[in-house]
Amino acid sequence: MVRSHKRQAVIALVVALGIIIGNLVFPGLNVAPALAEAKFKDVKDHWAQACIEELAEKKIISGYYEDGTFRPNRPVSRAEFAAMLRRAFPDAKTVRNPIDFADIPTNYWGYKAIREAYQTGFMSGSSGSIFNATLNIPRWQVLVALSSGLKYTPAGSAPEILNATFEDARDIPELARNAIAAAAEKQLVVNYPAVKQLEPTRNATRAEVATFLCQAIAKPGKTALVPSQYIAQVPPNIGPPRTTEISEFGKVRAEVSFVKEAENAKNIRIKIIRDGKTLLEEPVLIPTRSLADNPDKKASDEVSEGRLLSVRIRDLDGDKEPEVLADLVSIKSGVRCCNYSFIYRYDSAAKKYTHIKHFWGNVSYEIVDFGKNDIPEFKSLDGRFAEAFTNYADSRLPLQIWQYRPGKMEDVTKQYPVEVYTNGAELWLESRKRSSEDAEVKGVLATFMASKYVAGQEAEGWRLLEKVYQGRDRTQFFGKLREFLVSTGYASK
Repeated sequence: MVRSHKRQAVIALVVALGIIIGNLVFPGLNVAPALAEAKFKDVKDHWAQACIEELAEKKIISGYYEDGTFRPNRPVSRAEFAAMLRRAFPDAKTVRNPIDFADIPTNYWGYKAIREAYQTGFMSGSSGSIFNATLNIPRWQVLVALSSGLKYTPAGSAPEILNATFEDARDIPELARNAIAAAAEKQLVVNYPAVKQLEPTRNATRAEVATFLCQAIAKPGKTALVPSQYIAQVPPNIGPPRTTEISEFGKVRAEVSFVKEAENAKNIRIKIIRDGKTLLEEPVLIPTRSLADNPDKKASDEVSEGRLLSVRIRDLDGDKEPEVLADLVSIKSGVRCCNYSFIYRYDSAAKKYTHIKHFWGNVSYEIVDFGKNDIPEFKSLDGRFAEAFTNYADSRLPLQIWQYRPGKMEDVTKQYPVEVYTNGAELWLESRKRSSEDAEVKGVLATFMASKYVAGQEAEGWRLLEKVYQGRDRTQFFGKLREFLVSTGYASK
């Protein structure tokens, strides 16, 4: 044990001396590359130009001030990659306690980045307590780091995925096979110029690391920054048998395929074909969130797992160009939650499909053409009122009417005063009936007040409420209701 401690101390001393000597002989060797402008003169017309410039703009990667270059073909050291990870995933959660690598002194420029890359599960030492910061990182280690840090696991058989996707799959180290299979399923793997040649043991270039990161942080439905012909695609027939739901309308065909497990679906993918040409093929990622714990915030995680309700093709915005509408249910969000509509829209200028996800909460919708103008509305309810003032069974929900406009859903409830008035009248009658039966009434009254705000009759609503509700908790109930109506956007402060 004493010899072991002495050996580690000697290693640390030698490394520290090496860093000091290196700084004297090669000034700048121990300094992270300086951030340059978002455009570099040596990436013009480069196959990864769009990705490189986007990451530079976000300060995830950097160039060189002295000559305004990016040097896309230069290898990346393990320390440099740790620094990129820190910038690409600033909100990554700690999953393990830090360790002190024997070859990384606290004054090393990459000390914090390396420490965080370890704590967040992206990177580990290359040999026990040795990190080897200056070693160039091979492609397989980059992909393993991303899969590990993002907690990706393959849905199918790793050998099947790798053999079907890469011609040189046999060269992938055994310890990396599951992680790279998962990375391939998530479309993180970029191979230039031959998309089926992974070259796992070759040192990753700066351009290649940039494209891996672009794929890792890409938001579904956004314009791809990496040319699609270089993104490795796992053949759809790999893995367990898949079920496919199909919808067709005119020249548009939508296919949603998945692995069926009882009533649920895993590894959900969508393909949209237009005029016989596939314009979109990607995973369907359903957010995971709890309506009770997180009603208004965006989900932090997304999974390709849930329940498919339907897939339809219909013109939703009256522009004579049909949208693809897929309705799904999250099965990772707790009881009675959550329903989503994925709406895919054709961008004629870019000749591609993009999509939005609309969160319905614990309610669904029906399509109604209130205006009789062939522009449908989504008639739904505001699920945020469920259990806000009473139990779920006694809760009532305010009417909501939505319309799809190019690229977004808009709440248009106020544009339909007749429907709002009818909803409010029904709620008022139910509240009076419940009061006469000495039943719970606060949930109905809260929803009635929401309808009065939508109708612009909040003053009248409060007069009625103060007159009919005489419970001992009326002060607390009214105060809570006012705060709730403000927090949900019905009332202003």
